[in-house]
Amino acid sequence: MNYGEFLSSFLIDLQRLFRVELSTEDLTYSQTLAIISIPNDGIEMSELSLLLGLDNSTVTRLVIRLENKDWVKRKKSKRDQRAIKVFLTKSGIEVQQNIDKKLDAIGKKIYININENKKDNLFDSLSLFQWTLKKIFLKK
Repeated sequence: MNYGEFLSSFLIDLQRLFRVELSTEDLTYSQTLAIISIPNDGIEMSELSLLLGLDNSTVTRLVIRLENKDWVKRKKSKRDQRAIKVFLTKSGIEVQQNIDKKLDAIGKKIYININENKKDNLFDSLSLFQWTLKKIFLKK
């Protein structure tokens, strides 16, 4: 298997994991990704669009749906009044924490099923893989 095939297979497995294990009737796959991407101090809409790889208009619709569920709120950025920042509400923080707990449980299952001699090497390799992906796309 080459890197391109691996990327396709890995992406499909991760999407399936997020869709099956983390998404619910009330929380879609896209909403899950948005919720886990919003830091405690908020994020500008344009940054969220870039992070999720979606158009600004698509992220705006996504954020509106999250606002309707009272999971996020939008405010003008203090740094730049033209920019809008998205923040998690109290209930949004609870949703994010629930997702984090589920992710931790999945991580523990994976950790348990990896050969003891390969655990550190695998984590280091995956961290390098993720950093390389970020580095490639930060250059754009």
